[in-house]
Amino acid sequence: MSVEVIPSGCDVGAEIKGLDLTKPLLGEEVAAVERAFVDHTVLIFREQPLTDRQFADFSGQFGPLRVHIQKAFQHPEIPEIVYNRNVDADGKFDEVGASRGVTRDLKYGWHSDTSYEEVPSMATSVHALEVPSSGGNTCFASGYRAYESLSDDFKVRLEGLRGEYALGKNRKNAQTQTLTGKLPDEAKNRDTVFHPIICRHPVTQRPAIYANPLQTTRVLDVGDAESEDILETLFEAIHLAGTTGGHWEHEWQVADTIIWENRGGVFHSGRMDYPLDERRIMIRCTIGGGPIEMYAAA
Repeated sequence: MSVEVIPSGCDVGAEIKGLDLTKPLLGEEVAAVERAFVDHTVLIFREQPLTDRQFADFSGQFGPLRVHIQKAFQHPEIPEIVYNRNVDADGKFDEVGASRGVTRDLKYGWHSDTSYEEVPSMATSVHALEVPSSGGNTCFASGYRAYESLSDDFKVRLEGLRGEYALGKNRKNAQTQTLTGKLPDEAKNRDTVFHPIICRHPVTQRPAIYANPLQTTRVLDVGDAESEDILETLFEAIHLAGTTGGHWEHEWQVADTIIWENRGGVFHSGRMDYPLDERRIMIRCTIGGGPIEMYAAA
């Protein structure tokens, strides 16, 4: 089968056709997907129901799978899978589970997965098992476009700056605090980490905003007021990139599989605007990783 890449026409996103995700991919097929991933930062594979094992095996072809910090949602047999689900074991609505990757206030929900880790992941993959009758879309914002929208003077101001990124010790974002509700104590108390505010993608070398409203708590080596000013300006640029112009909002269907970038170039957040008495259940893998590279203008 030949790999077909169909761009979304938006800042990010492409649909991939011509692959059977239930079987191991050929080397040239993996390479074609990886090229499309670099070009489009978010890839969608439609109408391919997968078992949990098939989903993990598919995801693992693009890098080593990592065990996620949220042990309460870990798959009982495949530890590299976690559930994104809005119901508990008794089928009742679960606020913590429902809040994973989904927010009521989109502006402060944008994030890049695992930026609170010392070595963030390369990518995230998600496969939809059950979706509500309406709402619950996942929105994507181009970190490239968000950076390009900044003034030249502000870009100069950002050069060399690093930020603090946190999950369990994050007191800045109320949404983040909801997410920590079921974290084990050792995860809640882990040290914060430090990454660039503006990153350089390791393949494209393009600059992008890396700081995100869900997990970035402050800018290092500046005063509190300046830190707040910088972050608010960056977060507004991200939100505009995710809600205007060429942004992409994905309407989930059962058996959709999506992979998105975590090394810079795109942010995501789901909407908690669906009927909360309806089930929204997905499985997720965390793939590969490496240090976040700081961008320095030539």
